[in-house]
Amino acid sequence: MEWFEKLYTKDYINLCGFASPEQIKIEANFVVDVLGLNSKSKLLDLCCGFGRHAFEISNLVKCQIVGIDLSDDYLTIAREKYSTPNIKYVKGDMRDIRIENHFDAVTNLFTSFGFFEKDEENEKVIQEANKSLKEGGLFILDNENKFNFVLNDVLKKEYYWQKIDDDKYCIIHNKYDIVNEREIFSAKIIEDGKDDIRVGYNIRLYSLPELTSMFKRNGFELVNFWGDFDKSNYSIHSRRLITLSRKIKNL
Repeated sequence: MEWFEKLYTKDYINLCGFASPEQIKIEANFVVDVLGLNSKSKLLDLCCGFGRHAFEISNLVKCQIVGIDLSDDYLTIAREKYSTPNIKYVKGDMRDIRIENHFDAVTNLFTSFGFFEKDEENEKVIQEANKSLKEGGLFILDNENKFNFVLNDVLKKEYYWQKIDDDKYCIIHNKYDIVNEREIFSAKIIEDGKDDIRVGYNIRLYSLPELTSMFKRNGFELVNFWGDFDKSNYSIHSRRLITLSRKIKNL
């Protein structure tokens, strides 16, 4: 079982550090503004999780949205809590979208990129985004800024305790594999005095030049980039690395 199949279940939602409802509204407004969405737009929310971004975007503009995710638990929550008539949630792998030349825009948010061990597998996601878009379509890719992660999470809080719920705690370990450029998060969960549950993630964090090269190889041009959803400039201290690229040719 891959780490993301184990982590992204209903049991560990409180462990994943999802943004607050207020922050989700900020991010949804950013997406609608940057992509110029309107009621006729067709949007693919790739790795939609349990649908909070899709739902808030739908509240802002009644465009047609397809959310794709691999987690059955998350999709169940999305359909029960974050569904509207113009949103369709589908189970799928981001490396094999199977929808071609259909969407005006694609979003991939909350560091849902870099999950796979090989760079070729991660780049496959960008290839699939290209295939799913109409010519001229836009692609937002939102990743954690690796420099900020090292400075603030690895160096300042490498180990710490976190409460998950009333009878469940965990010990968090943040580590950065500098050779393979990967963020490694692990949690030893202590429940009812037992510590036999371990979950975590291992994500490849890419630099802006690396992403720009991947976009170019896969039919995109970089249009803009920011350090957060407030459109602040990207720097070593930025919380995020958010890129906007445009499809300029079919693969």
